[in-house]
Amino acid sequence: MEGPSLVIATEEFEPYFGLKVNEATGTAKLPFSKIKNQKLLGARSWGKHFILIFEKTTLRIHFLMFGSYRISNPRVNRIPKMELRFGKDRLYFYSCAIKILEEPLDELYDWSLDTMSDEWSTPKAVAKLKKRPEDMVCDVLMDQEVFSGVGNIIKNEVQFRQRLHPETKIEDLTPKALRALVKDARDYSLQFYKWKKANVLKRNWLIFRKKKCPECGKPVTKRQTGKLKRVSFYCTREQKK
Repeated sequence: MEGPSLVIATEEFEPYFGLKVNEATGTAKLPFSKIKNQKLLGARSWGKHFILIFEKTTLRIHFLMFGSYRISNPRVNRIPKMELRFGKDRLYFYSCAIKILEEPLDELYDWSLDTMSDEWSTPKAVAKLKKRPEDMVCDVLMDQEVFSGVGNIIKNEVQFRQRLHPETKIEDLTPKALRALVKDARDYSLQFYKWKKANVLKRNWLIFRKKKCPECGKPVTKRQTGKLKRVSFYCTREQKK
């Protein structure tokens, strides 16, 4: 689940802020008895981390590759990692990793690395990439210590929008192209959020999971790229190495 989706999740959880947890259960190794009867004070996100803040406990939830959450609409034949009950409503969390955070959030997280944060810093990201000349675009875009919140959808769409082959090395980018790459990672993340809120995200994909290039009509190449071996979708004509 990418950063913009978690920002939406924080908004969807707002009706439960200030309410007491009537029951807390699940298969995760958590002290559910301690979470019970605590008020949910708020929710935040940092990249792909979803953070629930209770009166005495803070939980970090990572949805991994296939995790999800549901509000009063449980998955059939699936046991949640965590279930929180607020009166008649229930929050369900599936296929995720949940951890208790002990330290203050501002000590754990650099908000200037989060592509969805008001504190996002383009100059900081550019500076980080300049120190990694041998790394490929497809790998750095997925690095959460540079672009926190960027996942495979954003990676592929930004690569195409910038007409960059996934395996282009950072050292082969001009200063202008490098700044444009960083800026677009931020810009597309914000656009992703708007499209998903309006339920039109998939119809606005240009290259991700597409069969033909929207620019030239050439078949889209789909293969694992970079050191991370994550799947990339790209056009060999429009995105030359």
